[in-house]
Amino acid sequence: MGGRWWCARGRGWRVARPEVRVVMPFSGDAASARRALATLRSLRLAPGDELILADNSGTAPRTDAVRVVDAAAERSPAHARNAGAAAARGEWILFLDADCHPPVDLLEAYFAAEVDEDVGALAGEVVGSSDGGTLASRYGAARNFLGHRTHLAHRYLPRAVAANLMVRRAAFEALGGFYEGVRAAEDTDFSWRLQQAGWRLEPRPQARVEHVYRASLRELRRQWRGYAAGRAWLARRYDGFIPEPAMRRVLARGWPRAREPRSVAVPAAGPGRYRAIDALLAVEELAGLALSNKPARPEARPSAQVVLVAGRFPAPDDPRADYARRLSRARVEAAARPKIVDHSVTRLLPVDYREDEGVAARWRATVVLAGRHPLRVLRDVVAHGAGGPSLASLAPAALRLAAEPDAVVRALGGEEARAVAERLAALAGRKLDH
Repeated sequence: MGGRWWCARGRGWRVARPEVRVVMPFSGDAASARRALATLRSLRLAPGDELILADNSGTAPRTDAVRVVDAAAERSPAHARNAGAAAARGEWILFLDADCHPPVDLLEAYFAAEVDEDVGALAGEVVGSSDGGTLASRYGAARNFLGHRTHLAHRYLPRAVAANLMVRRAAFEALGGFYEGVRAAEDTDFSWRLQQAGWRLEPRPQARVEHVYRASLRELRRQWRGYAAGRAWLARRYDGFIPEPAMRRVLARGWPRAREPRSVAVPAAGPGRYRAIDALLAVEELAGLALSNKPARPEARPSAQVVLVAGRFPAPDDPRADYARRLSRARVEAAARPKIVDHSVTRLLPVDYREDEGVAARWRATVVLAGRHPLRVLRDVVAHGAGGPSLASLAPAALRLAAEPDAVVRALGGEEARAVAERLAALAGRKLDH
């Protein structure tokens, strides 16, 4: 990274670094959008850098200093980050959340040391901010559960939060970006796929931002349930990963007094009040582990005419995806996402993934299905009780299919996809279309 560049704000000559595109996913009202834009503009830039706000809610005003891109097709941070990255060019992309306060020299801090060619992402530090005046925000800052030091020591694989994450574009494109269609844990999944693909995840503790945690206990509880739903989703995707409930961790060793280093002093609220929130969130986490990991859809989708049943779908250059896209009013019931997802397909073709369904949704659907069609359920249990996907894992898909009585059911894949398609069709009272 040799060479020098001139700092136009009067700071003199500085060591050259790669060009960076800063992508901030944003969802909120107009006032929040103005604050997010101001945060981006506070960064010191070098020639070739670019600021991008990925607007997930359609409220951000257009501005000359920051490029605003539309990202409202799906209400999720993953979709917003992917949309922002698609609009960017250059070797490096910094993903920075809107509730983070960066120092002016954040970009320089990332490249204060050389970066090896096999490093796919740099994990910047996240510390709790003292700006929050509520008990919930002070609790979040004190516990600092987004701090990278703990996440990089994860017992399964090191992981990084995307609140402050510098990603090499080549690695981002090789992975196909973040998984969309999920509401949480997409950054952990990205970190794990990154390392499984042969890239290294390297810490950059000097590149730190302050994060403002949720202001109310209600918001904090909702966030915690979402985190837990994401961890349960990871357990369905990654063999050998078993999420450990927070209550077990609290009872075993309690919260350490200082989970992460903080650059600012956080006002104390008394150990008793924090422990009470620990216990409350532990209960919320137990509930969240049973929930699905699906984001809310912006609008109801029309009933399908063709339902295709697949395994892992859609991978790039998959001819089955081209076939599916050519069909009128089709959707896909897939088992799981492949290692790399072709988002150009999923944004045009609705895809429901069995891996996204939580335990609660599965068993609720099983009870409903058994109440409506007990003989169909009994036949499925007798015929397939010892092999293939469980009835509970298929029940939500069977109910979706039953709600589309005019849809034709087809298998999209080999023998395994055909076997699942036959079961779904039978549970919904149909015959498989050959």
